Amino acid sequence: MIEFSKQICEKWTLSQELADLLCTSYEKGDSPYYLAEYNLRISSLIDISALWEIYDYLGSMEELVAKRKRLINAYKKAEKLTAALEKRINHITDSHELDDLLIPLRPNPRSKGQLASRKGIEPLADLIFSQQEEVTPVEELSVPYIGKDPSLKTADDVIQAVKDLLAERFSYDETARMMAREFLYDDGFFEIIPKNRKDEKYSKYVGKSIPVKEISNEELLRLFIAEDAKTIKLKLNVQLFRITELFRHHFISNPDSTSFDIICEIIDDMWPRLLYPSVEDDVKERFRARAESFAGKEIISDLTKGLSEELSRSSVFIIDSSGKKEFTIVAVSGQGELLGATAEKKGVPGKSFVLSERLRQFFIRHRPSAILVPETSDIPEELIKQLNANLTNQIEIKKVKVSTKNNPSQSGYMQQRAFAILEPQTRDLFGLAILYLQPLSLISHLGTSFYKVHPLQDVFSEEKFLKLVSRILEYVQLLKGISIKDVVDSPVSKLRSVSKELLQAMRTAESAEPLDSKSDLLKIKGMTETAFRNIAGFIVIPNAEDPIDRSTVHPDMFPLVEQIVNELTVSHETMVSNPDVINSFSAEDALTRTYLQKKLIPQIQTAQRFQSLISSKVKRKLKLAEVKEGAVVSGKVTNITQFGVFVNINAVCDGLIHISQLADEYVETPDQVVAVGDRVDVRILKVDTKKRRISLSMKNLGNKAPKVKPSKGQLDNLAEHFKNR
Repeated sequence: MIEFSKQICEKWTLSQELADLLCTSYEKGDSPYYLAEYNLRISSLIDISALWEIYDYLGSMEELVAKRKRLINAYKKAEKLTAALEKRINHITDSHELDDLLIPLRPNPRSKGQLASRKGIEPLADLIFSQQEEVTPVEELSVPYIGKDPSLKTADDVIQAVKDLLAERFSYDETARMMAREFLYDDGFFEIIPKNRKDEKYSKYVGKSIPVKEISNEELLRLFIAEDAKTIKLKLNVQLFRITELFRHHFISNPDSTSFDIICEIIDDMWPRLLYPSVEDDVKERFRARAESFAGKEIISDLTKGLSEELSRSSVFIIDSSGKKEFTIVAVSGQGELLGATAEKKGVPGKSFVLSERLRQFFIRHRPSAILVPETSDIPEELIKQLNANLTNQIEIKKVKVSTKNNPSQSGYMQQRAFAILEPQTRDLFGLAILYLQPLSLISHLGTSFYKVHPLQDVFSEEKFLKLVSRILEYVQLLKGISIKDVVDSPVSKLRSVSKELLQAMRTAESAEPLDSKSDLLKIKGMTETAFRNIAGFIVIPNAEDPIDRSTVHPDMFPLVEQIVNELTVSHETMVSNPDVINSFSAEDALTRTYLQKKLIPQIQTAQRFQSLISSKVKRKLKLAEVKEGAVVSGKVTNITQFGVFVNINAVCDGLIHISQLADEYVETPDQVVAVGDRVDVRILKVDTKKRRISLSMKNLGNKAPKVKPSKGQLDNLAEHFKNR
């Protein structure tokens, strides 16, 4: 694919070196997600939306390469392939140009031009096209051809046959077709013809010619969608005199020849009848692609931000009090997932309502940010009042419009087995909650007909819009990290380099013996270098011993992590607890600094949700010979004495921090610095295997240096000082 790097360089204004790297990465099977997160150079300069566009382009170029081969084979079969033509075909990067070359090989046998060519007038057509005759009129040149075919009864019949033949030959001309497309693209105008002339939506367009430069991308996309729906006809045209003048400059080589007038007539006939119909759709397709690229970037940017907010959104309850004896309550997550449903008996009239313990627990478990009430139902004030009593903040109450025709409860998604057990009323309430939340997360399941998540949603076909949404959802899910147990149904399964067999092997391996680290992925049967490179960053090992393996940091970046750890003298545990410490690292170049801030810090943060988990395997105590002097590790304070502090660093014996090594400043008593149970970063000073002693230090730990609290004696002296003043 490296042959297309020049086009990528120009189209996306990238350096040639970077364009080459993208082409090479595509050939190697790397995904846009891997490049956006883990390739230091690419991730710092190109965002994910541009990578998707570039990969789509390279995908289309793969199809173009296959099309080149088919064209070359077609010319070989026709015995018309030359070395120059083959070289030219192999350098074409526009699919339409390949189509232009194929047309002469597969003409319509029933076209006027092909029928005329069978009448024996080819020599006359060649003579007229050569424009060398400057004396003998065309009518006189045509006389010898009268009667060669039963239809050629007069000179006019012969001339008409020549016109048909040359008109088709002109329309096949590759240069003319290319010129026509460029002229339409640069200087064309749109005409909008509504199917219903009384349709007010399109009345402003009727009878107008709108230059292509004066119509916005959004407006153009809406017109294309209308044409798809057959409510309008969208015509792209040019001023006839300008386009015919262009062709005259191209085809007429001798204005003094007797063929001049007939060639002008051929051009006037060829454009509207043959060439325009075949290139109009090509240019409209180019306009649509440009407009969709513009709209796609805006949609991706907006929906990515919106999805981040959606993922942090709290749940809601929807309560229906229309039943005679009970309330129906449905809990829905901020992302539109059904959390649960329950019912609560109504109180006896005249007696105070008492909230059941079961509903109170249901409420506390799901903690809604709002309570929705269908407009056909009364607000259950007593119920809500008692629910609110369990929270410090009052819950917002909102009335929601009931929709029977456009309720997601009627969708195919809701007919799945997971929702089959729900009562119709519960399913309808769930659907109303979805309409209120309008979660992007469900669009790929529900389709685009129930609610709108972006103003430009309707300028794409449903298929194309859902493709954009799926990419956004996949990217966000990958950024959060995919647990090794969940790989089969995750976005990892969509990557080109990952097979179904490999995913199943990963699941089997994890079930047999839980993985300890990301490097263990390499031991899985069928794991290729490409697959490992593309998935290892996004896979998290929740019970890994090393907290970095619980994050979305890629193994390729582990050396950089160690470099940061060594310079800042912090442990992996501390880095996960406080990733911002990385900002203190002195990166050598701007690319690395950008990567640390935009990528590495968020990647390390993903491990924080697993901090409470412990390894599924009991950690083996390190032998003294395995404890490395100079390393910075995390440990837990187990005992405090007058002379120092003992710390468990997962070795066969605890290490000792002498009181003189507790801080960079003077320490009077150890409890000024630590308490039993504290987790601290320590440097291993010395390991004495004979005496079974480990000497530790908390000095010179940079930003993580401990703070020394005043001792009781110091506080007493200070109090006595102020007392005697």
